[in-house]
Amino acid sequence: MLMNRKIYLLVALCLLLAGCRSQQEHAYIKDAPRGVAEDISNLSTAVILPDDLLYIYIYSQMPEAANPFNEETNKGRAAVKPRGYRVSENGSIAFPILGTIEAAGRTLPELAQILERRLRDEGYVTDAVASVSLMNFHVAVIGEVKQPRMVHSGNSRLTIFEALAQCGDITSDGLRNSVVVVRNSDGAQLVDTLDLTSRRVLESPFYYLQQNDIVYVEPTPKKKRKAYRNEDWPRYLQIGVSGISLAYRTIYRISNASR
Repeated sequence: MLMNRKIYLLVALCLLLAGCRSQQEHAYIKDAPRGVAEDISNLSTAVILPDDLLYIYIYSQMPEAANPFNEETNKGRAAVKPRGYRVSENGSIAFPILGTIEAAGRTLPELAQILERRLRDEGYVTDAVASVSLMNFHVAVIGEVKQPRMVHSGNSRLTIFEALAQCGDITSDGLRNSVVVVRNSDGAQLVDTLDLTSRRVLESPFYYLQQNDIVYVEPTPKKKRKAYRNEDWPRYLQIGVSGISLAYRTIYRISNASR
């Protein structure tokens, strides 16, 4: 009886430890101190790229001076969705009256400052305040998430956690400590692997996603093995049948030779 109790206690302890380990594997930023404010050092703003769609609006205390520069106002229908300004392949936009403006390679605040300066210096809108944002900001989230999809955002600052939340979070078959982010930068591809269970992810330049980023959540080794077995079972069956057939023929030949 005493031995049985010890066995039951040992089994219960193993199950408890397994449950704790499972919870740790599914925890985000598990090593970050709670209730402690930390400075954010990796804030980034989107860099404008060719084919981006920009929303630009000019504010002024004299609306009649800003009207020619506001596409929505020119339409005369405030409820109409703005078309925006498409960045051409050579990186420029065609802005009313000011003409061609180089946009690609600049951040959104930088382009806003350029527009404000030109409108003021050239006497069109002396108190111009420009608002510039991306209308087609999106990232792709694939792999072991509940709903792999293209995530669109009206905000040009999107964290990796916000993108995953819009996809229903990582599944139980996904590795939270191995999330790959692929980013295009100046014609080159940057790739980094993030550990979402560590507080160090908050310091990564990939924590804030940029437009056209690709987020890939890797499957667990168990899921990989399961998928491999499911895909290769016909080959394994064929090998097994061939092996049995070969063994049968060999035994048959040996039996006949011994007679």
